[in-house]
Amino acid sequence: MNRGPSIVPLAPAHLVGLGAFQAAALLALADVRLAALPLGIFIILCFAAPLFPRSSFYLPVTYRATARGRAVALTFDDGPDPDTTSALLNLLKKHGVSAAFFVTGSRTAARPDLVRMILEQGHEIGNHSYNHSPLLMFGSAGRIRKEIAGTQEVLARLGITPLAFRPPVGITGPRLWRPLLESGMFCLNFSRRARDAGNRRIGGLAKKIARRARPGDIVLLHDVAPSPGFDVRSWLGEIDSLIVSLKDRGFEILPLSALIGRPVMQSAALSSPASLFYGSIAGSYNKERQKHTSWKKERDLFNSNLLPLLNRGQAVLELGAGTGLFTIPIARRCGHITAMELSPLMADLLKQTAAREDIENIDCRTGDIELLDAGGPYDVICSFSALEYVADTGALFARLFPLLKPGGILYVTTARRSLFRLFTQVGNALRQGLWLRAHSRRSIEKALTSAGFRPERISAHLLTCGHFGGMLLEVIAKKGGQ
Repeated sequence: MNRGPSIVPLAPAHLVGLGAFQAAALLALADVRLAALPLGIFIILCFAAPLFPRSSFYLPVTYRATARGRAVALTFDDGPDPDTTSALLNLLKKHGVSAAFFVTGSRTAARPDLVRMILEQGHEIGNHSYNHSPLLMFGSAGRIRKEIAGTQEVLARLGITPLAFRPPVGITGPRLWRPLLESGMFCLNFSRRARDAGNRRIGGLAKKIARRARPGDIVLLHDVAPSPGFDVRSWLGEIDSLIVSLKDRGFEILPLSALIGRPVMQSAALSSPASLFYGSIAGSYNKERQKHTSWKKERDLFNSNLLPLLNRGQAVLELGAGTGLFTIPIARRCGHITAMELSPLMADLLKQTAAREDIENIDCRTGDIELLDAGGPYDVICSFSALEYVADTGALFARLFPLLKPGGILYVTTARRSLFRLFTQVGNALRQGLWLRAHSRRSIEKALTSAGFRPERISAHLLTCGHFGGMLLEVIAKKGGQ
């Protein structure tokens, strides 16, 4: 069954292409020869963009971090290698440094013991394709998908699931984003390198990187012997000098996940695109959301129309609790709240907030709200900007109906389908790669009544224009009975 929002890997390339064709059409009215100019520029951009590891032309790319202090992360590509990996791990252990290893599936399958050693020593693992073909991104989507999935399968047998994918040679392409979204992964490149050609040119490697290092840099290095007779001792000397030089310059060398503020791997099953996205912004979510006008309106509606209905004798179910922006004030007013959240990192922040504020009546459950055991029965079921991620709203309402006590309240805020909301949906697709669902009054009313609810209020808010417009729907419904 299709669950969650549709994957729509919209990228700046699509908007630039659309703009180029529009410009070409307008210029053709004056002189048809001029139409070739914007189209030519677009074609040049399409061919040039993959060659720049920092380019987000075809998909979002993480290549550095906005560091609060002087911190960098070390990453090693192309391994594991029996000639280099063990010695490198010993060197990192000597310096007390954690690194991220972007391994290939073929080499991992040949030497799984080396990857186990990497993990046992506390380092992180990323996916670097199966065969490391430099031209992989110019191949078919099926081939890209196979290369990513093959490495995921090999690493899954070792008990881990990488979330970060680094394309061979850092080259991206138009066919990469969809396979990553389908796998619950993100693209991670680098901001600092020595152009060592896969350890073929290691002379002066330390100086090339250390003297140009900047806070937030993700440093690209290699864990591979490129040819028989490779001078491992000289290479280790360069890595040793690099670590010492970075520390002498006042840099802290952090694990990659700590630097970028999102996990690089996990031990559970693959994440959904939505879980991956919210995990990536969990630390800044509250600050980011509270800047938005829609949040302020949701908060005002919540304070005016839901909080007064709550009391200490009630049990509440919240769908899509996030970091607890609404969960915490609900918990202070009700007897018990079950908070369901898709992202484990968001749920962890909610638990930390509850513990810090000595709130003990929250049961936080992590997973898909369309699949989780929600328990019940409840006096109130609520959701704030979470229905956008639900594939079948009618089916969800039907599932919630028996969980609500007779006379119980369903309270929801969600995106309203409108021209204004369309622009938000496009922007979201550029950022998350997902097309979040918006709802009309009629579709919500139909879904509620089909499930057995009695709609009490379905009102539009933000940028309304009579019966049209509006960015936000507030929904209040009841279950019949006393």
